Amino acid sequence: MDHVLIVEDHAENRNLLKILLEVNGYRVSAAGDGLEALAAARRARPDVIVSDVLMPRMDGFELCRAWMQDTALKAIPFIFYSATYVRPEDEQFALALGAVRYMIKPQEAKIFLAELSAVLQQWTGRPAPAPAAPLDEATAHAMHELALARKLEDKMLQLEAANRRLRESEAKYRRVYDSLQDVYIESSLDGSILEIGAQIAVLSKGQFKRENLIGTPLYDLYADPLQGNAITEAVKQTGRAIDMDLSFKNRDGTIIPCSVSATIVRGADGEARIVATWRDISRRKQAELGSIGA
Repeated sequence: MDHVLIVEDHAENRNLLKILLEVNGYRVSAAGDGLEALAAARRARPDVIVSDVLMPRMDGFELCRAWMQDTALKAIPFIFYSATYVRPEDEQFALALGAVRYMIKPQEAKIFLAELSAVLQQWTGRPAPAPAAPLDEATAHAMHELALARKLEDKMLQLEAANRRLRESEAKYRRVYDSLQDVYIESSLDGSILEIGAQIAVLSKGQFKRENLIGTPLYDLYADPLQGNAITEAVKQTGRAIDMDLSFKNRDGTIIPCSVSATIVRGADGEARIVATWRDISRRKQAELGSIGA
């Protein structure tokens, strides 16, 4: 039974790979980083090593370098299996260090197993080939630094792309709720305004502006605090409030009747907040009074 040493710092990935290999007839040992891998290999010599690159303490490139400098280990074929270092230059560096394969995660199980089997068949009973031109310490260090720099560059590009998508999403989100006739409001559970739509200027006939209300108490806009308390309690108890009455107090003291619908959601930061819409129902109220008078 061939013995595979897998080196992977993420426990879930390590366990999944271990299970895949074991159900396919391999004996498996595992390590969480390069230092653990060296110790494990010296305790129980494997037939092949499969290593991630990005790991704490000693990464895969450093491990491969140390592996090839160990006379007891260098004959054991070294396979890289990485999801983070995926550029051709990373593979070239790995092969220059002495690796026999460089696979990119994720691979289909049958492809991964076929590559592993091919390596074992090719090198069982004879040493894996040493690099044609072994890297000296200075060159290996320089190439490792370049690999780290490429990884940082990739991370920065990914972060920039993620931020761009977030900005585009926020802009689209803002366009949607700015096009609504109702006033959109987000508040914390204690009543602080986190976001409010530009329609507040329409509702208040220009007496309030969005930018002046962010961070202020939502309750300051209620003519009757009891109504605000009733809405908040309804949302906290049942998760939502539908078409509840609210008297909006304008800056000049005039009252505008509104209908409020609200619910609790969790923001991107994981914090619960109340999301609500306010609708001006002045005409509806006037119609109701007119029908009563008639």
